[in-house]
Amino acid sequence: MPEPDFQFTEISKFSPETFGEPGMRTFRINADSASSNALIWVEKEQLSELCESMNQLINEVKLDQNSDTFPPIEKEAPGLSKLEFKTNRIAFGYDENSKMFLIDVYDPQSISEETTLRIWINSIQLEAFINKGLEIVSAGRPKCELCKKPINPEGHSCEYKNGHSKDPII
Repeated sequence: MPEPDFQFTEISKFSPETFGEPGMRTFRINADSASSNALIWVEKEQLSELCESMNQLINEVKLDQNSDTFPPIEKEAPGLSKLEFKTNRIAFGYDENSKMFLIDVYDPQSISEETTLRIWINSIQLEAFINKGLEIVSAGRPKCELCKKPINPEGHSCEYKNGHSKDPII
């Protein structure tokens, strides 16, 4: 299996971030490792699905909170690597040997078809990321109970309330 272009194995920061007002927000993942940094821009739905998938996997993996993790520090990216890109694909998994979770991020602008960045994190970092990510995602615009579309601050025109929808209310 080919190696990723970069690997962050000594993570000091791995957190989701958002900027802007609800309805106009942008989202990214900020990862710091040793002397390297990556800013990975994502869609709200990507962040939401990633957090849900992570939450599901962490519940499936039988973690021993007292066991040590073994990141492959020899694979750490060269110092002062600075990455910034908008991803269209994120993969997530667990490495039994190292007892660490892996996030593989792909840059669609990369010449290589392989993973652009692999991030190695432990369960504590993972849980913090999940909690913050779900908090960020849920802090957006409220959803209409009938049509499930976001309600803007200036109001909402629900097709179920004004009689124009031909779809049944679910």
